[in-house]
Amino acid sequence: MINKISALPAWDEPTAEILKIENLFSAYGGEAQLFRQDGGTLIFLLGKDAIICGKADEEVKDFVRFLRPDSVFSSSDNLKTVFGSFDAANVLILRKPPKLSGNTFSDALSSREAYEILTAGGFLLPPYEYFATDYCRRLNHGLIKVFAKKDLCAAITLESKNYRLLAGIASNRKGLGGALLTYAVSGNKPVLCVAEDSLLPFYTRYGFEPLYKAGYWRK
Repeated sequence: MINKISALPAWDEPTAEILKIENLFSAYGGEAQLFRQDGGTLIFLLGKDAIICGKADEEVKDFVRFLRPDSVFSSSDNLKTVFGSFDAANVLILRKPPKLSGNTFSDALSSREAYEILTAGGFLLPPYEYFATDYCRRLNHGLIKVFAKKDLCAAITLESKNYRLLAGIASNRKGLGGALLTYAVSGNKPVLCVAEDSLLPFYTRYGFEPLYKAGYWRK
């Protein structure tokens, strides 16, 4: 049975799904919907975008199809069960991030500046007005951190108590990406990221290890 719940259950093992859900639920608790199946599988819905955390079975499949989302992020096994086809990705983890003093990438970016750098870097983002609202809300509540040099590069992390998720990184100048990544992941918390196959060499070069396969389904 799947029931609507009002609070996020405690969790131990980090996944990109639970980090995304926790961050979004902290920002949009009054607008988001959270459901839990007996046994622990979580289904998060904000607008028409969904995240499945746990193991999807036939009941979850039917429920998600009933919700009719425009997009779903989850593990590759779940997306195979629910939709069959999807855009594949990898979840990686940096268990022991570097500890750096100072921050070379400390320029403050407006939502427009961040949007332009990320879209130039190939990120599929919502229309600017939606991005701007989300960016400002989460930044003002300490749910994201931004590492940047104006007009050149930007990285955004989702913040959790014990973990971080690298949500996006883009550079308009060759040679800045590695240094930006190093500063963005610096600290005491293990860092997860979601990356396409073509980017695996970049992340593994800086200490990330493959954790599991994931992906996106889009209508």
